[in-house]
Amino acid sequence: MRSFPRSDEISHSQDFGEDIHKIPLEALFKSLQSSRSGLSSQEAQERIITHGPNKLTEKRERSLIIKFLSQFHNFFSYLLLFGAMLSFVSEWLQPGEGSIFIALALLGVTILNATFTFIQEHKAEKAMRSFKNLMTARVVVLRDGARHQIDSTELVPGDIMLLSEGDKITADARLFKITGLKVNHSALTGESEPLLRSIDATSDKILLSRNMVLSGTLVQSGLGKALVVNTGDHTQIGKIAKTTHDIVVPASHIQKELQYFIKIISYIAIFLGVTFFLLGMFVVKNPFWTNIVFAIGIIVANVPEGLLPTVTLTLSIAAQRMARQNVLVKNIDSIETLGSVTTICCDKTGTLTENILFVHGLHMNGQLYRYNRAKGHLTLNGRTVKSNSIQGHDRMNEIMILCNNSLYVQNTRESFGDSTEICLKKYAASFMEITRIEKAHPRTLEIPFTSETKYMITSHRFGDNDRALLKGAPEIVIEKCTHILIDGSPIPITDNHRNAIHAENDRYAEQGFRILGAGFKQVPPSSGEMVLEKPAYCFVGLIIMQDPPRKEVPEAVRLCHKAGIKIFVISGDHEKTVESIARQVGILSSQKPFKVRGDELQTYDDDALLDIVRKNEVIFARVLPKDKLRIVSALKDIGQIVAVTGDGVNDAPALRKADVGIAMGKSGTEVAKEAADIILLDDNFSSIVHAIKSGRTVYDNIKSFILYILTSNTPEIVPFLFFVLFAWPLALPVLLILCIDLGTDMLPAIGLGMESASPDIMDLKPRDPKRKIVNWKMIARSYGFIGPLQTTFAYFVFFYILFGGGWTWGNDIAITSGLYMSAVTGFFGTVVITQAFNVFACRTSRASVFSKGVLSNWFILVGITSEILLLLMFSYVPIFETILGTRSFPAQYFLWMIGFGAVILGCEELRKLIFRRFEWFGLD
Repeated sequence: MRSFPRSDEISHSQDFGEDIHKIPLEALFKSLQSSRSGLSSQEAQERIITHGPNKLTEKRERSLIIKFLSQFHNFFSYLLLFGAMLSFVSEWLQPGEGSIFIALALLGVTILNATFTFIQEHKAEKAMRSFKNLMTARVVVLRDGARHQIDSTELVPGDIMLLSEGDKITADARLFKITGLKVNHSALTGESEPLLRSIDATSDKILLSRNMVLSGTLVQSGLGKALVVNTGDHTQIGKIAKTTHDIVVPASHIQKELQYFIKIISYIAIFLGVTFFLLGMFVVKNPFWTNIVFAIGIIVANVPEGLLPTVTLTLSIAAQRMARQNVLVKNIDSIETLGSVTTICCDKTGTLTENILFVHGLHMNGQLYRYNRAKGHLTLNGRTVKSNSIQGHDRMNEIMILCNNSLYVQNTRESFGDSTEICLKKYAASFMEITRIEKAHPRTLEIPFTSETKYMITSHRFGDNDRALLKGAPEIVIEKCTHILIDGSPIPITDNHRNAIHAENDRYAEQGFRILGAGFKQVPPSSGEMVLEKPAYCFVGLIIMQDPPRKEVPEAVRLCHKAGIKIFVISGDHEKTVESIARQVGILSSQKPFKVRGDELQTYDDDALLDIVRKNEVIFARVLPKDKLRIVSALKDIGQIVAVTGDGVNDAPALRKADVGIAMGKSGTEVAKEAADIILLDDNFSSIVHAIKSGRTVYDNIKSFILYILTSNTPEIVPFLFFVLFAWPLALPVLLILCIDLGTDMLPAIGLGMESASPDIMDLKPRDPKRKIVNWKMIARSYGFIGPLQTTFAYFVFFYILFGGGWTWGNDIAITSGLYMSAVTGFFGTVVITQAFNVFACRTSRASVFSKGVLSNWFILVGITSEILLLLMFSYVPIFETILGTRSFPAQYFLWMIGFGAVILGCEELRKLIFRRFEWFGLD
C-alpha cells in the first residue's frame, strides 16, 4: 500500500504529485507554511514572485506584421519574388519593354497568396485562450486574518479561498471547512451532477476525490474554505492545457499535397527556365536581358499563380454550405481531410440518440407498467391502469422526486439540472404535486452520486422519523437491499428475487434502455452517512428510461459503411446499453462484437490496444474522456484517418490529436469547441456524414480545377520553347499568360469548386492518404492530350491572322505592329474560348457532363461569361491594348474558336465513354 508523503518531503514548491488530496491536513498546512487564518500580505507578495501569477503560460505571440511577413517564407513566394526582381532589373536596363508590368503582376500574386494564408493562420487554434478565460475571475481570500477580494491571478499556494454559491474556482485547493458545498466538476470529469464536497479523501484519484476543488469548476451551492495548493500551470486544468498545447498539429492532407504539387511544378519551371536561358544565350545568341525575360516567361507559364487563392476560396465556399447543414467549420483545411476519414469515434448520448430522456415504464411487483407520455397514464398488458391501484407507486414517485437534485417547475415546465433527474421529475409530475412533496419532506442528508459508487442516497423527514431513499445502478442497489416491496408489503429478498431483477435489468439494457434501481429504508432522525450506507433497504422496483436513437442516424451509418468508414462508439454508459443503441442504428451487425470497458482499458498496454482498434466492430463503454486520447493515438498509429467527437475539457487533447476534431455545439464546453476543427451545431451524427460527403466532394472539385488550370500550361509554355528553339514569333507574351492564370481562369476554376457531389461519391472507399492529388494520368491528360490540342488550335488562329495580314515565313515582325498584336490576341482568345469548353469537360471525371445538366452550375456560367467579357475588354478597349499589347481581330475567328472548343469537349466525352465501358484512360 502506498504511504502518505512525510511533511519534511514536501514544500510549497507545488511538487505534490497526485497524492495531495491524501496528505493529512495539518501536514499540508505546515508544508505550505500557512494556517487557517491565511497568509500575510507580505508573504503573498513574496510567493507570487516565486510561483508567478495564477494563469496559464502562453506561447509568446508574434506581432501581426511578423506573422504576415512569415507568409513569404516559402519556396513558391521566393520563386515569384525572384522573377519580379529580375523583371524590375530588366525594366531598369531596358525600359519600355513591358517588364514593369510583369514585375508588378508577379509581386501582386505573391502578396495575394500571402494574404490568404495569413487570414487562415489568424483564425487558427485558440484553445489556450479558452483555458485562460476559465481562470479569469475575482476571488475572496483570507489575508492578514481578514477577507480580501483579489484578482484570481494573484492567488498563491497557501492562500485560503472563501467559496460561495456561483463562484468560479480558479486554483486547485484542499477543503478544510464546508457547509452544504456542491461543486460542478463536469468540465473536468464529465459528471453532469453537481457533487457535495467532503473534508476527507473519497477516492484514490485526485479528480474524483470530494475533498478537492479544482480550477475551472463552479460552486453550485453552499459555502466552503479551501487551502490553495496549486496555481497556474500546476493545476489539473493547467496540465490538460499543456497536454493540448504540446500536441503537434500536423499539416493537413491538402496542405501537404499542395506543397508537394507546387514544389514539383516549381522545380520543372526552374529547370525549363534555366535550360532555355542557356539555349538562348549560347545557341540562339539572343541578348542577355531578352533571355532573362523569356526565362521568366517560361517560369510564369509553368507556375499556377492562382492555385492557392482558388483553393482557399473553394474551401471557404464549402464551409458556408456546410454551415447551412449545421456544421460550423473553424479550420477550412479540415474539410478536405474529412473526405479521407476512415474511422469515426463518436459519443452515444446526443450524437446517436436524441438526448431527450423519458420514462418508458416501471418494473414493480413483477410486472411492467408502461408509461404513455401523450396521455400521462400507465398501462399493463395494453390496458390502462390507475396509478393509485398500483401498490408501491406512490413510494416510487417519492424516491423520484426527493432523491433528486434537479429543478422542475410544473406550471411553467422550466427545468435545470441533470437530464436523468429532470426525466424522473417530469414523470412524477404526472401523478403528484412536486412542490408539496418537497416541502412536506425536507432533506436532512445527502450522499451524492459518483461514477465510482454509482448510487445516490438522501434522507428526509417523514413525521417523527427519517426515511433514506436510494437510487442508482440496479446491480448496486440490489446489493444494498435486504427486502423487496411486493404489493405494498416488504418481504425478505431471496436469490430468486435477485436473479429475476438481474435478468430484467439485462433484458432492458440489451434493448437500449437506461435503468435505475430504487429503494428505501426507515432510519433514526439525523442519522449519519454510515447509517445511510449500510444495507437494509427495501427494493421498490426498476425505472426504465429511454433515449431513443435519432431517426436519421441509421441511414447515415449505412452510408458510412458503404463508404468504407468504421465507427467506434466511445461512451460512459453501460456496455449493454451502448451495444443495443449501436445495433439499433446499424453500427454493429456481428453477434459478438468486441466490447471494452474503461476499467479493462487501463490494463491493456499499447500493443494490445493496437490489436483492438484493428478490429472491425468495437465499442468502448464506461470510459472516461481521457481514454479517448489513447484510442485516437492508437488508430492514428495504424494509419487511420480519424474524426473524433467530444464535448468536455478533457476531450480537448483527443480533439487536437485527431485528424478532424468535432465538438458538440449544444452540449460542448468552450474549450472543446476551441480545440476542435469543426463544431456540430445540432450534435447530430448524421451531420458528420454530411460533412464527410462535403469533404469528398471538395477533394474531387479541387482535383477538377487543378486539372482545368494545368491544361492551359501547354499553350502557355510551347510559344516560348518554339521562339527559342525555332525562332517562331512569340505567340503569347508573359502578361497575357498572367491574364489567363489570374484573370480568365479564376472564376471558372472557383465554379468547379462549387460543383455538387457525384451521385456515387459515398459508394467509394476512403482514398489512400498516400495518393497524390495530382497523378501522372492527370499530367498526361493536360500536357499530352487536351493541352496539345489547345496549342495546335491557338497556333492555327495565330498564323492564319499573320498570313492573312501579308506576313511571310522567315520575315521579322515588330512586336509593336498591329498585325502581330492581333495575332497574339487571336492566340490568347483561342486559349480562353477552348478553356470555356474545357471547364465543362472537367466537371466530371467519369460520368458524361451532360448527366449533370449543362446549366446546373450557375457559377461556372458566370465564370464563362466573365472570361468572354475579359477577352472582349482586352481585345477592344484601348487602355488594355496599351498595357497588354493586344489588338482586335476579325470577329469571324470567334466561330473557329467555338468549333475548336466543341472538338475538345467531344474528345473528353469520348475518353469518359471509353473509361466507363473498358476502364481505359481514367484519371484516378
